[in-house]
Amino acid sequence: MFNIKSVRLLMALVLMLCATAAQAVTIEEVEKRMAEAEQFRAVEFSPGNYTRAREALDDAKNYISSGKHEKARSSLDESAAYIEKAMKTSQKLTTQLPQLVESRDRMQMTDPKHLRADLVERAERDFSHVVEAVEDDNMVKAKARAKQAQVTLHAAQAVAAREQYVRPISKGIAAARKVHARKYSPNALNGSISAQREIEKLIKNDPDAQVKMYAASKRGEISAGRSMKIAALGERMSRNPAEIETRVDAEEARLRLLGDHLGVDLVNATDAEEQVRMLQQAIEEVERNYQQQLRDSDKAIADLNTKLGVYEGDLASMNELRRKLQIKRDAEAKIRRLTNMFNPDVDVVEILLTPDSDVILRMKSLNFRSGSAVIPPSTYGMLDGAGEAMIMFSDRAIRIEGHTDAVGANDYNQKLSERRAEAVSGYFVEKLKGKRVITAVGFGEEKPIANNETAKGREKNRRIDIVLLAPRS
Repeated sequence: MFNIKSVRLLMALVLMLCATAAQAVTIEEVEKRMAEAEQFRAVEFSPGNYTRAREALDDAKNYISSGKHEKARSSLDESAAYIEKAMKTSQKLTTQLPQLVESRDRMQMTDPKHLRADLVERAERDFSHVVEAVEDDNMVKAKARAKQAQVTLHAAQAVAAREQYVRPISKGIAAARKVHARKYSPNALNGSISAQREIEKLIKNDPDAQVKMYAASKRGEISAGRSMKIAALGERMSRNPAEIETRVDAEEARLRLLGDHLGVDLVNATDAEEQVRMLQQAIEEVERNYQQQLRDSDKAIADLNTKLGVYEGDLASMNELRRKLQIKRDAEAKIRRLTNMFNPDVDVVEILLTPDSDVILRMKSLNFRSGSAVIPPSTYGMLDGAGEAMIMFSDRAIRIEGHTDAVGANDYNQKLSERRAEAVSGYFVEKLKGKRVITAVGFGEEKPIANNETAKGREKNRRIDIVLLAPRS
């Protein structure tokens, strides 16, 4: 027979067991947390903890199938603990050694045909030593080993950069010299040689400057190709001088057609500078006529509203509405042209028009690696297309926005979004050579466009938006 003391003791035991059961972690919770750890690249950055977490989870499943629930709970707790350690280790590595992580990402994202296998193997081994030290929570040792790993990674990157960025220009220069480019197109040839030297300097002083190397390589290849084209034309004309007259006649026909549309005589201009001056004057006259038509239209509207007794404030509102409508129509027309620039069959860029007539280029296929702000080289072509869109909207300021999902700490996500926005901004600053105002802003996880509770939603939220800002009144 129970006395009051025994009953109270039994009730306390029951409550304790209920509390324990309520706090016990489930397989679903552990698996969800493990998926988040994988998103933070725990397999790479904390392999020891991740492996132990995976083994403990497998043990828990085996214990459950054999009815050993107490051991299963213990294994699940163990797995959850190792997952947390793996998450913390991964974030510590990416926040305290970001340059090392991103150098490795650049190497790994390089086409294997440009890499030397022995250097890659050595770089991966040196990187694994850094990871081991971070897992052991020995950051002094990790940072010391990171210096050696960085040297090896840079060596691998240097070899790859010469293959990927220097060799194409070298081939172009050699081909141009064969057709006597030095004689017929020295400026274009020197442009390609200058680009080649710029890349060699970057390889020596800043092997991580992949975006700058890419931009210089493109310039060098274009200059070498132009040099070959001009030199080939020079050679052909030297063998057949009569072709000079044919070329001049064709050029004059194009100038005459353009001049007839603008009401100027470009053919008989004294030189190229005079032609440019005449074109500028003609374009300015067209703009003045257009502006005068707008002023006349505004005056007619004002006169009409005065007769109708409309207040001045209403007229100002009407003019502002008209201005906004004109901006919107202009944006819509350019967006129709933009849709032809991006392949509609490939889901890479989404083009949006906001109520304020801002144009958003959503880079849907610009997928950064977790914890990294390295732009994947496979997306350079897509970004070049976005650069053409920026040129099309030449009167607009540009804002690059970085966004993340909600996995991880707020501060971590905020800083990561800022780094990614700055990386993309740097790409366009290099491409446009400082000719446009470009700002970079990170919003972290503040502005989701999809549900962060699903993998597909989180993927949509991890994005870069290029915002072409409409002129404000």
